[in-house]
Amino acid sequence: MRKNKKIKYNGTKVCKVCGRELPIENYIMIYGKNRLHTCKECTKKSREKSLYESALQQYFSDESMHFKRKYKKIDSSRILRKNESGIDFIARDERFVKLLYYKDTWYSSHGRVVEYRDGKYKVQRGSKDKRTGKRMFTLEKEKYVKPTKIFKYVKHRVSAEELAVETFIVNYDKTNNTRIWHQLNNENDLYYKNLYPVTEKQYDRLTELQNESVFPLSEDLIMQVINAVEYKQDGWNPAHYRRGMCGIGYSGMTVGTEGCYEKSYTKWKDMMQRCHDREVHKKYKPEYADKCVCEEWQNYANFKLWYDEHHVFGNRIDLDKDILKPGNKEYSPETCVLIEHYINTIFERHAQDNIYENEDGKYFVGSNRKKVYETYDEVFGFACNKKKERIEKVAEKNLGRIPKCAYDAMLRYDVEALIRRDVIAA
Repeated sequence: MRKNKKIKYNGTKVCKVCGRELPIENYIMIYGKNRLHTCKECTKKSREKSLYESALQQYFSDESMHFKRKYKKIDSSRILRKNESGIDFIARDERFVKLLYYKDTWYSSHGRVVEYRDGKYKVQRGSKDKRTGKRMFTLEKEKYVKPTKIFKYVKHRVSAEELAVETFIVNYDKTNNTRIWHQLNNENDLYYKNLYPVTEKQYDRLTELQNESVFPLSEDLIMQVINAVEYKQDGWNPAHYRRGMCGIGYSGMTVGTEGCYEKSYTKWKDMMQRCHDREVHKKYKPEYADKCVCEEWQNYANFKLWYDEHHVFGNRIDLDKDILKPGNKEYSPETCVLIEHYINTIFERHAQDNIYENEDGKYFVGSNRKKVYETYDEVFGFACNKKKERIEKVAEKNLGRIPKCAYDAMLRYDVEALIRRDVIAA
């Protein structure tokens, strides 16, 4: 037997990388009978290293994989007006923005919280956490209780800085951005433009840099630290940030996930393809060619966090983007809700909603030819009221089974845009 032959008579083989003598089953078979000289564990490590190095080179050259400083678009319907609240602003650019899943609560761009209680808008002072020194608020937040399958408000303690980031700042990596950097490292400064969601290592590095300077760190310098490889979280892998889904989506770093086998991943993949896959637009969904997914949700890990928190049970659950904001073109945590499919279908135009004109110039709705109207305005008003009553009936039936923001949106839903179409000849 040749000296360099590694297979032994007892069915083992020595790995040429780690030097361990392992059972033959620990080696990958090639060409049907021969096996690699490297064990499966070492082969896997080698491949992972190769993929990491390749992705790292791409990270250095591909700007799309780098995080950028961006703020969220705030819909005007969420802003609390001064003439309604009677609360004076502390700065010219202060805005109070409605928090979707909190009970009648608005958060200010300068760190203030307003609640509507007993018919009045009141500014909440909050309290200072003795351990961390952060400004904290105890608010009523909506939570889906799985055993009862009902939404209910529960007491939720949250910091002002967390509310600021959630409301105003695009947070590319919610799983790993566990700290919030304040400009000048001043945690009393809650102005949203002075806050940055960062990892632990990034926070420590920014603290070092700030201690060396009496001036505020520039935004360019802060973003350099955020995008520097050496300050990423432990276990960071650039391969997870490649824009592989439709050229813009990436998996991110998820915790406790089964990857593509999870329902959240299926929802995310379908959403991304509907909005950003040109082949889908050509063959199946041309109406989605002008729709998009927000930057936070281009990271699957971010979408999974939202999905797991807001997931509801039902025969078929839809990710809807139009109930909260009719005509909306962007999928985002501020515009989407999870609801049962049958609820979602009432916002579609059905045959029973159509307005018809018969031979003698009179109008009727749906298949009810007996109830006719002399003018279009009359039949249009009837069709709108009929649709609105149906939506309100479904909303009342599902009160507590859908988020309160969805319930309120259903009650105020503008059905005129849905009904107003060309008259159909009977």
